[in-house]
Amino acid sequence: MANINMKYLSNENELEKKIFINGREQQHVHLDLNETGLGKKGWKKLRLILLVGFLVGLASLIAGVVIILLAPKHPYRPDLKWYDKDTVYEILPESFKDSSFKNVYTKKGDGVGDLKGILARLDYLKDIGSKVLYINSIYESNGEDHKAIVNHTKIDEIYGSMEDFVELRKVTKEMKMRLIMDFIPNHTGKQSQWFLKSQKKEGKYTDYYIWTTCDPQTYRHDLMVIRRGAWTYDDTRKECYFHQLESDKPDLNLRSADVRQELESILRFWLDKGVDGFHVQDFQHLYEDKILGNGTLVNGKTDSEHKDLNRIRTSDNLNYPKLLKAWKTVLESYNTKPGREKALIVTAKDDLNTTTEYFDAGVTIVRVTPLSDSGASFAERIETKLKDANSKRIGWMYGDKYSSRLTNSLVGPVQIKALLTLQATLPGVPFNYYGNEIGMTDHPTLSTPNKYRTPMQWNSKGTGFSQNTPWVDRNANYITVNVETEKAIGDEYTTLKVYKRLQELRENESFQWGTMSVYRDGDLLIYTRKADGFPGYLVAINLGTSKVTESFHAATGIPKEVKVVFHTHKDDNSAISLSDTSYILDPSHAVVLEYQ
Repeated sequence: MANINMKYLSNENELEKKIFINGREQQHVHLDLNETGLGKKGWKKLRLILLVGFLVGLASLIAGVVIILLAPKHPYRPDLKWYDKDTVYEILPESFKDSSFKNVYTKKGDGVGDLKGILARLDYLKDIGSKVLYINSIYESNGEDHKAIVNHTKIDEIYGSMEDFVELRKVTKEMKMRLIMDFIPNHTGKQSQWFLKSQKKEGKYTDYYIWTTCDPQTYRHDLMVIRRGAWTYDDTRKECYFHQLESDKPDLNLRSADVRQELESILRFWLDKGVDGFHVQDFQHLYEDKILGNGTLVNGKTDSEHKDLNRIRTSDNLNYPKLLKAWKTVLESYNTKPGREKALIVTAKDDLNTTTEYFDAGVTIVRVTPLSDSGASFAERIETKLKDANSKRIGWMYGDKYSSRLTNSLVGPVQIKALLTLQATLPGVPFNYYGNEIGMTDHPTLSTPNKYRTPMQWNSKGTGFSQNTPWVDRNANYITVNVETEKAIGDEYTTLKVYKRLQELRENESFQWGTMSVYRDGDLLIYTRKADGFPGYLVAINLGTSKVTESFHAATGIPKEVKVVFHTHKDDNSAISLSDTSYILDPSHAVVLEYQ
């Protein structure tokens, strides 16, 4: 290594600098101070200024280091995505809001909710804390339940046009709201061009569906595979096609590479329109078919004894996790920068065991209900579900267009506020089915599934949904159960107002990513949520029919000094000491305590 030295020689009027490398002079700089105008006194003054500047800089550096060392450290904040934390509001478009004017002569679309209707109610959705909208299927179809899809990339005219959709997406983006849509890969309608061409065995479309040769007189007997859906004879193709749902919804052949490519193209089409995620509708049918194994035919023969059935067996030929991963890969290709993350969502039944496979396959959110069927008491059944679901990205739902609303599923209207508290304060993402926030109920006389799909109850006159006759009967309780009444001044603890405060409460850090510990004392369900460095919360829900008295400190070990920050039924913002006071909680009430 070279040895470098610098020497400065000065007298009254001159300054010299010599640079030596390994003892040999390499550079010589001579400066005449008189020529600089400084002179000896000026040079001394300059050196003093430079010294002072150096000392000031050193002092500033030391001060900065001390401030950094003594300043309080900020608690850890995980990089949460929108699908980790934001409440999802699920909309059945035909029942949410009809934008049609009153018409003397009814035309198509009158009395049916539409995209413009959703647009008109965005302020309401924003006001109650909805940051993500999940709109059920709006694709062109020829079935009453809008699942017999004719065209996956066209808006059904009863809902409006593609221009209406583009406008809705534009405004929701401006309002910083995400948008989820249905993705229906299991089947199409019989009027789909795919099926019409498959009937005629046109090119690649020949194998777009699951066909087998059959006798039109005996196929119902010969091809009835136990628990495997059904077969229907097609007069055009002179073969039978397979369907797990109704006969107007033939199953797609997902082993076909062409079909899989078509489905991925559908995803890309809507992603290009700005969609943030997809709920894979009816995926449970695909999964159930996978786990059933070899079916046994009614006539006693097994699948392997039917040559034509060998090629349509689904238990070993189709890799469903691989299918989910392929769809997730399409979504991730649009994740080009922070804020553009996409979500793939599926719904499981009352079984959290299947969620592991879903998550392993790349699913973002698995929707389940917290209302388990396993347990002696209502509180015990929920406790079981919560312990199984801890630390997973679960979408908590109370009903949808295929199942009973919250007020009709195991609980009555009296417990709705308590159960909304549960949904809002659990780890995961709440999925609110439209109308649950005001306590809407199933229609008492309509048949399934329309009893779950009645028009949104906006006001006591029944005109808030549509100026025309609704497509399905309103629930008669719209006179008292409606948004207008729930917003009324005077009662600060209506279901809607409680729901809105819960959305504000879950913005706290411990509810966003804090860990959960679950406890239970009889009918009293208790759990804590705590994120390091932030206030913790204890949630207590009385699911019984009698008052309970609990200190909470002894049961959970939380600090004794707490503050009531939320109650479902009364104004109670008191600070209490759990060492001196036991909290009394009425039946069907819930309370949230904050502690440090």
